[in-house]
Amino acid sequence: MGRKSAAVLAAEAEAAAAADLAACKQYMRVDGDDDDALITTLMNAAKEYLRNAGIEEPDSEEHSLYTIAVHSLTLHYYDHRDAVGEEAPLPTGLRPIINQLKHSGEGPL
Repeated sequence: MGRKSAAVLAAEAEAAAAADLAACKQYMRVDGDDDDALITTLMNAAKEYLRNAGIEEPDSEEHSLYTIAVHSLTLHYYDHRDAVGEEAPLPTGLRPIINQLKHSGEGPL
């Protein structure tokens, strides 16, 4: 088996990103493509938030808790994008998921 070309790797990454976006939009119950760029940015911010909390993105695509955390944070950011002043609390149940991820080997102990 040979190495994949840069074009093939780029196409695979683009397909994976599109699938991630579609799954997140389904979780958020967002129809249409008008906010795709915004939602992609918010998803990246959610992943960065988790990374800064000591949780690395898992290698496998089947990591339900990580996916729920990213989708929940993305929805939270989306719903509160116009908030000014007091910070909105994290969604109910998200903190225990983050704690589980931190202590399950996805992040440093």
